[in-house]
Amino acid sequence: MSIDDTERRRIMMKIMMEIMSKAQQSASAKRELTNEEVIQLIRQITKGERAGEIIDNALQLYGDTAVQVFRQLVELYLSGRLGELQDSELYQILERVGLHVPLRTRIRIVRHGREENIGASDK
Repeated sequence: MSIDDTERRRIMMKIMMEIMSKAQQSASAKRELTNEEVIQLIRQITKGERAGEIIDNALQLYGDTAVQVFRQLVELYLSGRLGELQDSELYQILERVGLHVPLRTRIRIVRHGREENIGASDK
């Protein structure tokens, strides 16, 4: 059983096309993400009520430094070495690298269905 020349050329073309396709995919995967893409991806992989607030405050206070930290997290996520983040985990990561992100906190006291101030008395 011998393969004729046309069949051999067809097989070689198919293999060459697969190699070219894989090379193109790896080249596009290594493309540098823009800052906007990094911010969009970090918003997608971070879950929790305060995630948006943490990201926005970090960007407002630290700008490019925060984007660099987010870029590292996104690269870990895309490589499969990091899963989804909770908002508290993102906050801890930022704290550990020295980026303190203040969050607005509010203490509410609710008695009998009404919100009261801390200094309010029942008299």
